[in-house]
Amino acid sequence: MFDIPSDIDSFDFDTIGSTSLSTPTYSLVPSRTEITLDAKRLDPHGPSWVYRTKHMTIDLGRRFWGTSSPAYGLHDKIEGLVKLTGHHPELIEDISVTLEGHLATTVLADGGVARSNTLFMHHAVSLPLSSHPAEGDEYPFVIPIPSEITLQGLTALTPPSFYRLHLGVTGEIAYSLKVTMTRQATRMSFKHEPTESQTIPILYFPKTRPSDPPLADIPKPLSDRDPHFTSPSVNIAEHVDTFPLSPRWSYASSHAKHPLTPFQNSVFFSMPAPQSFASGEPIPFFLSLVFPDSPAQASLYTKTITVTLMKQLTVRSAKSHLRKLSSSADLDAYGPPVVRRWVLSSGHLETRSEYSEGVYLLRGWISAGELGRGCSWQVGRIGRLQYFLEVEIASPASMEDHIPAFHLEKEVEITTDCWETMNRELQSMGGVPTPALGLERCLLEKESEYEIM
Repeated sequence: MFDIPSDIDSFDFDTIGSTSLSTPTYSLVPSRTEITLDAKRLDPHGPSWVYRTKHMTIDLGRRFWGTSSPAYGLHDKIEGLVKLTGHHPELIEDISVTLEGHLATTVLADGGVARSNTLFMHHAVSLPLSSHPAEGDEYPFVIPIPSEITLQGLTALTPPSFYRLHLGVTGEIAYSLKVTMTRQATRMSFKHEPTESQTIPILYFPKTRPSDPPLADIPKPLSDRDPHFTSPSVNIAEHVDTFPLSPRWSYASSHAKHPLTPFQNSVFFSMPAPQSFASGEPIPFFLSLVFPDSPAQASLYTKTITVTLMKQLTVRSAKSHLRKLSSSADLDAYGPPVVRRWVLSSGHLETRSEYSEGVYLLRGWISAGELGRGCSWQVGRIGRLQYFLEVEIASPASMEDHIPAFHLEKEVEITTDCWETMNRELQSMGGVPTPALGLERCLLEKESEYEIM
């Protein structure tokens, strides 16, 4: 519930919302939407990601970002080198490199634990070997990371590495690079395996951005030329969407069966359009309470407003007789969707103005989570991370038998970064895509859970 300042009625509502398109200012001090890149991470003589087996040394290049595993960004590619080591390189028949992405889910229910692992990405390349492989030979490879995946008829951006455990439900998106060497079994001692492989965990943190520049303010939702306030659709900017809140009786109300028609189109919620926002940025909103025939009721409602940003994870686990599924698996192979939702942030009401008797206009904002740590994503019809704005206007406890409450829920897209920063980043980084490193936070939480266990 909001705390309204005592001097709130003096606010001037003639401020017009606008988008910020002017020439940016520059400063040596980063703003709260920027980060300072550590130059040491780009040291050409720094350590590299090197992995060794008995007959291979795999080099994935320098450790750019200080992460626990090699990390990559949007439109990035995995570049590496396989060097032959050990005896009898002439026995090598093939070396393949495979990039895979999996969605692993766990659902704890009355019947036990349902686990599944779905492969949603698979891309393999075979390295062209020389006719006479020798120890010390080096074979480079490049595997582009696809920016989109298609699963169960749905195409979406390739999801980031992710982990979340909440109320008996686990969802995890993990990527790996597997390098496999196959040797001639007929010419080898029975003590040696014909196949040798190394699986390397990969972090994928794509930066996403809103499609439109941010709207700093919501325009005044009425026309000064029209003295009759009917609805906030009058003279509203084209970059704003307005939604009516739905009235509903409390379960304990004796009026629960009475029609709610008289209360329709009484409360409106306005927010920027499209509903796509950078994580950590403030989302402005505007509430309009229109009760010209009941001013006291309108005044009561201004004290019971709650705006909340919710984060929701939806997963489907495979049915009991299945565990691992390929990308071609039908939706019938999965159980029903399981949903978990939790509060991310709460709104702040800053200003209130009584436009006329029984008509209140209120402005506020809500943070889109933590800076750089949010990202909407979807994997077919079996996994999805969403964000919802919930608007609740409760009826006071003493009046819930006589007046209804109001409710609205709207899905919003959350991105890792603010609008139009990609080109500047690519230029400053010499064309190297920068991972959204804030997304690593959820994986660090997974590591802390293992430490506790």
